[in-house]
Amino acid sequence: PDAVDLHRFERLAGEGSRALEEGDASQALALLEEALALWHGPALVDLPDRAATASRWEARRLDARRAGLGALLALGRAGDALPELAVLCDAHPLDEPLQVLRITALRDAGRPAEALAAYEEVRTLLDDR
Repeated sequence: PDAVDLHRFERLAGEGSRALEEGDASQALALLEEALALWHGPALVDLPDRAATASRWEARRLDARRAGLGALLALGRAGDALPELAVLCDAHPLDEPLQVLRITALRDAGRPAEALAAYEEVRTLLDDR
């Protein structure tokens, strides 16, 4: 199964998520970074009729990115997480777990005013939905 990148990604991402749940943020980050390094461009771009399957894999990739960012926060590396969180939150403004990670990272990076502003922005966005 590890001969196929998607299977290897799935295994590594799963192990990384489990490590994070078990409190081993360092191991989680290493596994999730290895999983995400396998990813190049959109999922299954070369296959016809890929929409449903590709969507599932793109969601799994986003899950792995969320977990990796959570590991960075657990390791006290909020500043390292902020650039990717900004991009992901712009791309997925209604993704509440991502928004929580961004607000937490801003707070942990010593930027409480920006964290509060981000919270208000998300609250307004969700209220308007």
